[in-house]
Amino acid sequence: MKSIVPFLAFMLLAVRVPGMAAEAAAPDRVSTRPELLVATLGFGSCARQERPQPIWDAIHAARCDAFVLCGDNIYGDSPDPVVLREKYAQLAAMPGFAKLRRTTPLFATWDDHDYGINDGGAGFPGAAAAQKEFCDFFQVPAASPLRGSPGVYDAVTFGPAGKRLQLILLDTRSFRSPLKKDPSDPKVVIPNTDPGATMLGEEQWTWLERRLREPAEVRAVVTSISFSSTEHGSEKWSNFPQERARFLELVRRTGAKGVVLVSGDRHLAELSLLKPADGAPYPLHEMTTSGLNQPVAKESEYTLKNPPKGPPNRYRIHDRPYTGSNFGLLRIRWDDPVPTLRFEVRGLKGDLVFSRDAAISDLR
Repeated sequence: MKSIVPFLAFMLLAVRVPGMAAEAAAPDRVSTRPELLVATLGFGSCARQERPQPIWDAIHAARCDAFVLCGDNIYGDSPDPVVLREKYAQLAAMPGFAKLRRTTPLFATWDDHDYGINDGGAGFPGAAAAQKEFCDFFQVPAASPLRGSPGVYDAVTFGPAGKRLQLILLDTRSFRSPLKKDPSDPKVVIPNTDPGATMLGEEQWTWLERRLREPAEVRAVVTSISFSSTEHGSEKWSNFPQERARFLELVRRTGAKGVVLVSGDRHLAELSLLKPADGAPYPLHEMTTSGLNQPVAKESEYTLKNPPKGPPNRYRIHDRPYTGSNFGLLRIRWDDPVPTLRFEVRGLKGDLVFSRDAAISDLR
């Protein structure tokens, strides 16, 4: 029987609880949880707070050691903190979500809709108010740096030496440069190649480098928008190609082993793979999982025999994306003769949609 964690562990904060080992360098937004060995880490994104959320039943059945909200956790879409507060309250009232809060360590970053504006980036006037509501909802302590400086990026390392899982949550909203629009069609976003354009901002980049230099056997890097795919019309890292290349080079330069990516945003699920020939330092897997109750298609419209084709992605490792409600699991087989990662995407009732195995020793 999986032990129940009797406190809320949101936002990657080392909340000190009697009897629990937790050390934090608060100013550097990093904490450790050596007592929590994570073998199953769950992920989800894109949850409309005014719609039913039956998928939590399947998430409970998956028995996650921790669960990560990857953004669009509510659809706030407002600079008004009162509106955001009301919508967070709707999420809190969902029975399945409320149960997860009580039983499972939860962690979160945000995307544009909980940031407060569709496709938003740096300079949004409502950013500070949105961050306060985010921190209040996730019970971030008053002394946390998340309350005193911009951005919700954070990190935690679970487990003892030899079985360490580092979870890095990036903030792709607070510091991101403006999207560049096609002069002939303002609805079309084109790559922003300006030398000063950024996805994370210099402070977050410096922080990320420090995290990647820390010891860990596996590192799950959560980015609310997709990293690998360059072809779809949603937001993506390739809108800032120099920043995408910078991330790959940073992983290479720091010698960070065991990096995998998790993203949301797109209202579909897929598994992607960047190989060294694509610029990755080693096979770099990405699991896109979206949305919890906000998918492209209703479950009745999706069949494995004839799924929707979906947007192109040359790095996708299966034929077509999954467009029903879904969540993701990263399972770590620490004690196998060859320790292995298993990426799983599961549907509304917990059914396995597709999976991928990777030896941890190959991710270096």
